[in-house]
Amino acid sequence: MTASMKPEAQDHMKKVIPLGRPGQPSHIQQSVVHIFENNYLTGRVIDVDGGLRI
Repeated sequence: MTASMKPEAQDHMKKVIPLGRPGQPSHIQQSVVHIFENNYLTGRVIDVDGGLRI
């Protein structure tokens, strides 16, 4: 998704994400697995954003 972005835009994006790197598909996969494996989790939003919204 970010491959077509200019290098300057990619660098800026990395600077504003607290973890300093973009997310990977595996991060979404891990969150989805957590949701499906936890039968006590209800009505929540899980932000998978590297701390961007902190």
